[in-house]
Amino acid sequence: MSLAIAFAAAVSSLGPVPVATPAPTDQAIVVEGVRDPRRRASDFLDKVIPPAMDARLGRFEDPLCPGAIGLPPNLRDEVLARIRTVATATSIAVSGGTCTPNLLLIVVSDKNEMIEGMRRKRQAYLYGLGPDRLGRMLKSKTPVVSWQVTDVIGADGLPLRTDGDGFPRLFTTVPPSRLTDTTRTRLLAGVVIVETRALERVSTRQIADYALVRTLSPIQRRDAQPPVSSVLSLFNPGVKPEDAPQSVTWWDVALLRALASTRSDLVASLQRRELRDMIVKEMAKVPIDRR
Repeated sequence: MSLAIAFAAAVSSLGPVPVATPAPTDQAIVVEGVRDPRRRASDFLDKVIPPAMDARLGRFEDPLCPGAIGLPPNLRDEVLARIRTVATATSIAVSGGTCTPNLLLIVVSDKNEMIEGMRRKRQAYLYGLGPDRLGRMLKSKTPVVSWQVTDVIGADGLPLRTDGDGFPRLFTTVPPSRLTDTTRTRLLAGVVIVETRALERVSTRQIADYALVRTLSPIQRRDAQPPVSSVLSLFNPGVKPEDAPQSVTWWDVALLRALASTRSDLVASLQRRELRDMIVKEMAKVPIDRR
């Protein structure tokens, strides 16, 4: 059984279970106008997706299908509708009608209990997470954890073939290059687990937008905090929901559009440069006093 099919089966088997910033002064507008937009984009990208050696990002090749567990039906419907709305507005393909969730938001009282349950009975959810990453998540005192489920395929879409010796091998028509790889990372699903204690005074719009941005950009460094210019700062230590962004910011929108269109077969350094340049292009469309 392929990983994609195993993950779909595991999901299907589950039952229900901007701080308001002051208006910029004339001086602030002048400062914004002279700052290097590429440096600003690089700073934002480094904080949201800290650079790592050979860390290539994958993207959904199937339409996005959001799902939520642990919320009352009315709130769940609000969250899912909001995720679909923002995804569509940022050029992310969204599945229509009945589908198997590949973006899964889980609200529980104890995230560790949920992770342990997955480790025992739903290992497809944890595919690709090594023991070190799992250990850090279980030891973490934060009420939110997230990760991606990915696999690697040929740049032309052909799957890797495992021969009798158990080692995966690639048979592809794509020639090697200094700029592109013969493989690409494919995003199969994203999981976001939030403990109920963290949701006091959090709106459905905030948690929906957080889940979408976090699912598409979950690479995290333990010492990195998301910037206040992103909805990802919602659960930063000491941040109150009423003081956090109330929805995706313009920076988040630019990031989502960039992630939706960047090539996943580029070598890591070029992919990151392409992301940055796309963010710069998107932010150039935003009125300077709203950046």
